[in-house]
Amino acid sequence: MSDGSVYVPSSDEELERLQLQARCLEGLTRRLIRESGIGPGMRVLDLGAGPGDVAFLVAEAVGPSGSVVGVDREERSVQLAKRRAAESGYDNVTFAVAGDDALPADAPFDAAIGRFVLIHQREPSAMIRRAAAVVRQGGIVAFLEPALHLDSHSLPEIELVSAVGRSLKRFMLAALPSPDVAGRLIPCFMEAGLPEPKVLWESVVPGSKDDIWLRSLILTYKNFLPFMQRFGTVDPLVGDPDTLAERIIADALARRAQGATAPFASAWATKA
Repeated sequence: MSDGSVYVPSSDEELERLQLQARCLEGLTRRLIRESGIGPGMRVLDLGAGPGDVAFLVAEAVGPSGSVVGVDREERSVQLAKRRAAESGYDNVTFAVAGDDALPADAPFDAAIGRFVLIHQREPSAMIRRAAAVVRQGGIVAFLEPALHLDSHSLPEIELVSAVGRSLKRFMLAALPSPDVAGRLIPCFMEAGLPEPKVLWESVVPGSKDDIWLRSLILTYKNFLPFMQRFGTVDPLVGDPDTLAERIIADALARRAQGATAPFASAWATKA
């Protein structure tokens, strides 16, 4: 969902990237669902559902007595989410095409959740307010956002990974309306008329044999490369994207490096 940010259309490569990203973020997302209080029997709205990964995790949490409605503005994403739901037997999940200014009218929901939604909003507090508007009194509003204004890091430093990170960070800061929203979720929630949210602030340390994060990083770089070239944010140190994974692995193994992602912020509040 977006109100004007630069975003890669839902090509096959981008849909693949989103599913890889979802695997990377599964643990953080499950924690947000659990900590926010989303549970059995609830009816939940998933904002910016994409290929459906958050909706599927919520569906497991609410169980057969609950239900999930996932909305996304991209038709291809919604159709993929529907196919995946049918193939996996998620009978309590439905998906629909809808912009963030046209949320389902069959409110109220017991909760609304969004992942990587607010970074695309020029006014994040307005998006939070719209989400809260379709949630009942006593219901939950929850978001998980990346701190794109901060850096990942490793010890010792892997210069190639740092170059990839710099390229992506410069692009995100230039192209997205709210790349730093993770660092200001508390005032955004309060500006939206909600109580001060609880916030988790955490990074992930991928294991040395965990290639999902690396695959996600490489695919993110490749998918956004044309846009980064247009914005002039590509660090020349990165070099050939087709050999990037092999060079990163070789450097990381040689230097016995441990890395950590830039932080992610999970925030939730109960509607008074």
